[in-house]
Amino acid sequence: MAAAVPVTAAAQSLPDTSPVAPPGVLDRLGLQTSFRAGAWTHDRDLTDETLTVIGSLRARVAPSAGALDAFAEGYVQTDSVDGTNADLVEGWLRLTSGDLGIKAGRQIIVWGRADRLNPSDVLSSREYTLLVASDDEQRRGTIMVQARLGIGAFTLDGYWLPEFRDNRFPLDPNPVGAVVIPDQRVDDKSQFAMKLDRSGGSIDWSLSWFHGTDRTRDFAAVPLPPNSPPGTFTGVQQRFPKVDVFAADAAGSLARIGWRAEIAYSRYRGIDTVFRKNDNLWLVAGFDADVVGGWNLNLQYSLRRVFDFSDTRAIVNPIVRAVASQSAAVNNQLDRTQHGMTARVAHKWLQDTLDFELATIVYFQTADAAIRPKLSYAINDRLRITAAADIFVGPRLSYFGRVRDLSAGFLQLNYGF
Repeated sequence: MAAAVPVTAAAQSLPDTSPVAPPGVLDRLGLQTSFRAGAWTHDRDLTDETLTVIGSLRARVAPSAGALDAFAEGYVQTDSVDGTNADLVEGWLRLTSGDLGIKAGRQIIVWGRADRLNPSDVLSSREYTLLVASDDEQRRGTIMVQARLGIGAFTLDGYWLPEFRDNRFPLDPNPVGAVVIPDQRVDDKSQFAMKLDRSGGSIDWSLSWFHGTDRTRDFAAVPLPPNSPPGTFTGVQQRFPKVDVFAADAAGSLARIGWRAEIAYSRYRGIDTVFRKNDNLWLVAGFDADVVGGWNLNLQYSLRRVFDFSDTRAIVNPIVRAVASQSAAVNNQLDRTQHGMTARVAHKWLQDTLDFELATIVYFQTADAAIRPKLSYAINDRLRITAAADIFVGPRLSYFGRVRDLSAGFLQLNYGF
């Protein structure tokens, strides 16, 4: 072995003149991709299918050039039940000059500071039937133009939304005695929103308003179409009422306990029928804290008050009663006042590579609940494996009870490259 050559102080101070490789095209684009493979014991549609295998490719780019930047994310996913589907989740351009910013394109805007139950989160939609391990990956962007003005700790946002994208829920394609009619067509270019946000102080808060079309559907009974199958009595259609949502949220900390609260008042416009959801006030408030042994505990209380309430289960006509009650169930409006709670416990082990979480949502009046145990392990920086289950319980006429047949376990591998 050759003897080591001593390095003088003068040599140590010489500048490094070796050429620096310019960033590659992929680096300038900010490209990130991941491949997922998984298996579910049941898909997330109300079908008779059981084992479902999926493969998915998801990619995003985030190029930037001075005051102009952009972002795009999309996926292609195929499963053994529904075949292949794809979506451009987001795709926007943004121009920033000082405290002013304009962003246009398909965007995911998340409102609210509560944990998972967010009464004010009304701008973007979700694809609840998509088989993914992370609920955040069910979010779908909407085409909108956002104008932002920053004033110190305050931010004022204004939005125009020329596109309507609804929340996609599991739907029974063959309800007993009914025919499913294609969804109501929505072409609403008069959707607007505003939000004033204050962040960075001892208490963060915001006020918001949305004027547009509700992304969560109602069920309505409609006349039977021609040539309907024998034994059917009514058509059923998903409809989307006009709505104004006025909301506020706040979050802060007290000692080592973090607290948050969120409230929204929804006022519906248009013709009032027994099928349309009613005006309501929804409050969610709770706290999270690190407790004994490194566990994190999160608890929240949910209160929903329905105005001009009428019990759909008391309707005399059996066909109208059945459809209206299902509409009330999917909108959590079976009772004038609804109490509920969420609970989540979480822990990390093995230098934060092994994550455990147990989360639940319970509604007391209807005695229904959703429970999710989830375990995730990062094998290395690129490969993660997740095992979890979604368990739904409750009577058939309730928010979670109506989808209890969708209870399933799943295993997913996620490889980033």
